Amino acid sequence: MIRSLISQLSRQCVEVPATLEMLFSSCENGQRHSSLDDFLEVLQQILRGSPQSYIILDALDECTTRAELMGILEIMTGWRLEKLHILVTSRRERDIESSLEDFVDKQHTICLQSELVDKDIHTYIRQRLSEDKNLKKWQKDHEIRQEIETALVNGAHGMYLFLFGLVSRSNADDYD
Repeated sequence: MIRSLISQLSRQCVEVPATLEMLFSSCENGQRHSSLDDFLEVLQQILRGSPQSYIILDALDECTTRAELMGILEIMTGWRLEKLHILVTSRRERDIESSLEDFVDKQHTICLQSELVDKDIHTYIRQRLSEDKNLKKWQKDHEIRQEIETALVNGAHGMYLFLFGLVSRSNADDYD
């Protein structure tokens, strides 16, 4: 993830960031691997030189090395870069919630699981079954349509999506 972020951000720079060139040279022009700390230092320097940076990480719950990822996110928020904005999404998983609670203010957390979401899902399903030409064969049989709606709405129930806006505590008041 860090290498990918460095790659994406450095492509937006006019010239290759000096810290990236120094890291490459110190690794014998790519012949040996760098440490995570080295990559984090390069990322931090690139972000410091950027006018605004927005990082979006989707599906934290799908990461196989969650503890390491949570540690990296905590380090990044600890940099307290005012021009860095991080948005992460995840299903509701206790280990992720617990880790993020240590460095994300509760006011910057949004849970998208609610009865309102279930109502929106039901409305969307009903509309698609009524209007979608590809689903035309189900439009005439009210009982089957009702069964499809019920199965899809019940299947969606319990799906969680968390949005965490990672904002350093020092500038959190700027986002109220």
